[in-house]
Amino acid sequence: MTDAKPLPELHQNVLDSKTLAFFVADLKACAEILVVMPKAGPGYVAPKEIDLEEGARLLEAADLRGLQIRYRYQNAEWWDTLINRDGNIHITRIQQDFSS
Repeated sequence: MTDAKPLPELHQNVLDSKTLAFFVADLKACAEILVVMPKAGPGYVAPKEIDLEEGARLLEAADLRGLQIRYRYQNAEWWDTLINRDGNIHITRIQQDFSS
């Protein structure tokens, strides 16, 4: 039997408009943005990149289903997935560990 790595901890919340704006400003000021990818539908990440502010605006206007934001903060890589579900922005955050 092999030793499997434990699953990373997930953090979830709902962001209102004001908190979404603070979230975007904090990421721009404090993190190294690696990629922002729009989500066109469930389970699908479009193979393109967009600007973080534009993505947040489109998401809030329900012109996108979601965004996946990959960034580096304090020497760790994080992936945040934001989904517009019934007018509410849901965020799921996971810290990635690519070490073997």
